[in-house]
Amino acid sequence: MSLETSDGTLVDRLARPGAPVDLIAVVGYLAVAVLVVFRPGVYGTPIATALGLPALLFAPGYALVSLLFPGATPDDAAGGRALDAVRSDGLGGGERAALGFGISLAFLPAFGLALAASPWAIAPVPVLVGASGFAVACSIGAAIRRLRRPADRRFSVPVRGLLADARRAVRDGSVGEVALDVALAGAVVVAVAAVGYAVAAPGPGQSYTDAYLLSQNETGQLVADDYPRNFTSGESRPIVVGLDNHEGAETDYTVVVELQRVQQADDGGARVVQDRRLAAFTPTVADGETWRVRHDVTPTMTGDDLRLAYLVYRGAPPENPSTESAYEHVHVWVNVSA
Repeated sequence: MSLETSDGTLVDRLARPGAPVDLIAVVGYLAVAVLVVFRPGVYGTPIATALGLPALLFAPGYALVSLLFPGATPDDAAGGRALDAVRSDGLGGGERAALGFGISLAFLPAFGLALAASPWAIAPVPVLVGASGFAVACSIGAAIRRLRRPADRRFSVPVRGLLADARRAVRDGSVGEVALDVALAGAVVVAVAAVGYAVAAPGPGQSYTDAYLLSQNETGQLVADDYPRNFTSGESRPIVVGLDNHEGAETDYTVVVELQRVQQADDGGARVVQDRRLAAFTPTVADGETWRVRHDVTPTMTGDDLRLAYLVYRGAPPENPSTESAYEHVHVWVNVSA
């Protein structure tokens, strides 16, 4: 049975001059990363970090570079690498990859400032979804700009050439050369996985507690997204609060839940002008274990952009709990109508 169509095989279609294979790969990777990273059992693990890092440290910058420079590779350019030639003839694959990392690193602080000024918290879900959304939007714009150029003047990944080189290396290369290529490819995979694990896993002697919030989606699964945002006074809606103990010993915790009305302070931070305690939990969690509880949130004051804060303490909390004194804290922004 053949996979050929009137337009040729899948490889033939991807190998056409100017086909945005790289942008399709970026969007596909981002879709997989967003869907997988926040699944229970994956979220908070080194696997999630290894999947999320390229989405933050490479995809936004690469997509933006592709949007700005839809032109062909430098091999098609006449002359040197002057700015006008770059704008007209584009950047090569290596240049795009390098700029992808550099621009992503420059993009993240600005994105963090924008997120801090928004109603959303600087948390894994808004950061990854926001950065991925930006990258997808730029990728779509980049694909449109490429397709408006003549086919031979678009940047494209030489799929056919890469496959031919790979076949030639396997067919004509010695056993040692093929083994070396496989070993180098394996080393790259291992290095990427090691970086992800090194970022996510604590170092020797490092202890910490991971606090997080979950909600139940339409299929009944707990996910780190889609939190209840809009309440009516007296109405109860559920949120699941969780703690993962990595302290190296059994730990007594206190989780204080407050609904806070905040205003911008003179130093640009948030100042609590009114708060109401909604609940408190006192779990004891063994080392390496997870504690979760469903909290039916019932707001006791009304207003827009109220902060529903979960303040985590080891042992007893102070008389006036706050985000500054808490060992860990997580929050969501909610609106409560009368």
